[in-house]
Amino acid sequence: MSAHGIDVERETRVLILLVCALFAPAVHTLNAPLTLRRPAVELRPVAKPRCAPPVAAASLGKRISTISSGFGFLDKFVVDPVVRIGNHAPAFASLSYFGLISMTQMMATQPSMMATFRAVITRAVGPTSNAMFSAMFSTLVTPANFVFLIWPVIGALQLLTVLFSALRPGAPLKQSELTALSLANVCATLWLIVSSNALKGVLPLWSVLTLPLVPIVAGFPLRSACPPKGFDALVFQVFSSFTTIASFLALAVELQYGGRVALFLGRAEPAALVFAALTAFVVSLRQRCTAKRLVNLLAVGGIVWNRVAVGTASATSPSFVALVACLGWAVKQLLGDGAPRQPGADGYVTF
Repeated sequence: MSAHGIDVERETRVLILLVCALFAPAVHTLNAPLTLRRPAVELRPVAKPRCAPPVAAASLGKRISTISSGFGFLDKFVVDPVVRIGNHAPAFASLSYFGLISMTQMMATQPSMMATFRAVITRAVGPTSNAMFSAMFSTLVTPANFVFLIWPVIGALQLLTVLFSALRPGAPLKQSELTALSLANVCATLWLIVSSNALKGVLPLWSVLTLPLVPIVAGFPLRSACPPKGFDALVFQVFSSFTTIASFLALAVELQYGGRVALFLGRAEPAALVFAALTAFVVSLRQRCTAKRLVNLLAVGGIVWNRVAVGTASATSPSFVALVACLGWAVKQLLGDGAPRQPGADGYVTF
């Protein structure tokens, strides 16, 4: 072999060795198993939450419990009674004003020239008292005077019911029931004011339009899905029942003296027959509560009594015969043809 061939062979070997030296790490890496290296994480100590010492935590818990107990005591003995009285305040106020207007009309005094508080709030009351109104607009169905004593009974029932509701430890009257009492008193007060301004030959139309609102509003709780029961229901039963009969009387007065229906103007017998027909319908209703039956008996009995007392009772008077029949029917309903149902029962009509 020539010297040139030897040099080439030597160069080839050197190149091979150089290539092997360069690629040896890569070949080793390819043959080695694949591993993932995570970046180094610096571990720091976790800071513990700061907690109050056991003694301080117990002291704080006692303070919170003491404050809660204090609010509970305050709500039970101060806030709740004040809120209750506030809820009942409109009913108290309306009843007080109705009683004041009623007494003012009964006394029929001349308006005072002194600007007292009572004179200011009763200024709307006219000169016509209840007795004067009955004398000026007498009918064949005007009750005896003792029948009107039921108004103080209604006032006393309202006062006792509202007081008991405001002060008793249990659940009070519902807000809708208190509002119904307040509105009924307002309507009754308006009717008294209108009636007190009636004069002979001048009968205000509002006398017959205002009074029917009283039984409609007073009977609203009895027509609800959950009517009041027991003593709470008594005031609504008596109030709505008596003012229903009074509304029929106001209609008879309007027909006879109002002059807006020419067929009945000045005719006492037809006007009394209208009253008797409406009253007979109410008396004939079955399954009514005992309080309403007693009120019907009182009203119809007072009318019959008054007609006998003033000498207008006659077997030839159709209205008197109808009233006597109503009285007998009221007695029969009271003595019973089955136990009366409670307000709110199916088929129960509240008048």
